[in-house]
Parts: sequence; C-alpha cells; structure tokens
Amino acid sequence: MPRTRAAALALTALLLAGCAGERDGDTGPTAPTVPATPSPKVPAASSRPLDHDAHVPRAGRIDEGDASAVALKWAEFAYGYDTAYDAHPHAARLRAARYLTPEKAAAATSYSPASGPGVQWNTWASHRAWTEAHAAPAEPDEDAEPDTGTLAHRVVAVDGTAHGRDGWTGPGPRLHAYLTLTRTGPDAPWRVSDTDIVPAVSPPSRRP
Repeated sequence: MPRTRAAALALTALLLAGCAGERDGDTGPTAPTVPATPSPKVPAASSRPLDHDAHVPRAGRIDEGDASAVALKWAEFAYGYDTAYDAHPHAARLRAARYLTPEKAAAATSYSPASGPGVQWNTWASHRAWTEAHAAPAEPDEDAEPDTGTLAHRVVAVDGTAHGRDGWTGPGPRLHAYLTLTRTGPDAPWRVSDTDIVPAVSPPSRRP
C-alpha cells in the first residue's frame, strides 16, 4: 500500500475506531465530528423516484477521455445525497454507477448495506437535507503508478455541505477517495474500476 494512503488509513483507524465505512457500497456518510449528544433517530423514508424538488447532481457533458474529470464527477454523484428521497447513502452510489466499469457497477447494484445509515445521516434526515459534494483533485500518493493508455489513478478530496429544507446548514461528507480508472482502449471513456475511501478526521471539539 502506498505510504501516503497507509498513513491516512492508520490515522483514521486510530481516531475513528469502530467507525469504518462499508466497502463496495462504497462507504456510508462520514462523521467528521461526534456530537456531544446523539441526534434523535429519524425513520428513513423509502427511496422514491426523483422529481423537480430533488437536489442531486445532474448528468452533464464532461470529457470522458479525461480520467480526472470522470473521477471528480463520480465523487459528486456518489456523495450527493438527498434524504428526502434517499433511504440510504447507497442510493447515491447507484446514481454514480454510470461512471463505473460494468463489473464495478454490477457489484454496486447487487450490494446490500449491512447496517443503517448512521447518526450523521439521521441528523441530515431530521432536516430533510441534501448534500453538495465539493470534489477537488488531491495530491497523489508518492508511490502512485504513472498513467498508461488504459490505467490511471486519482485522489479526490470531498468536502461537502448539507442544506436542510428548514434552512439548516451543516457539515456534509468529508473524505479522500483513492480511485483506479480503466478503459478498454485509447479512444474509450474512462471508468472507475476500484475505490478506496478514507474518511476525513476532525479533532474532537474542546470541552468547556
């Protein structure tokens, strides 16, 4: 494992013991700060078809011959939740499947979350919030392999914001996504073939 990612994983494991994300769903929403008092649990509504009021990323034209553009767009879709429509964060992963390889998309489609969406999701749901996933390129691992014509590695930093339909604003998903992208030939579109998600860690808030 590259040194940069190994250090991030070690720090995350130390500070978020017991809070690992789900893999190949890919991961649930991250919780950068543990609240002093637990948020009330809000029953999740069943996922329902999106309509004009849904706040989720829309498919737009991007250069699919650019691995970086595909990586950023995948992250925006995968972490763009709307709790008024989505029963679980995995619903956003399914919307992002258009940017996955066929094999990875099939794994996402057949995946069943093993646990509930978590405290942070319940907080968002209590405000009927949606999230904006602000995705930006991050520094690659020191040992990352150089791009070839059919293989590329990208690191995407996501720093999200949650917007409640009641006017509330709070933290959204925060993470680093280490992505592998492949394509079948030099003229084919890039697609995400593997994901490794490292939740961002915030220091605990000071006690009075």
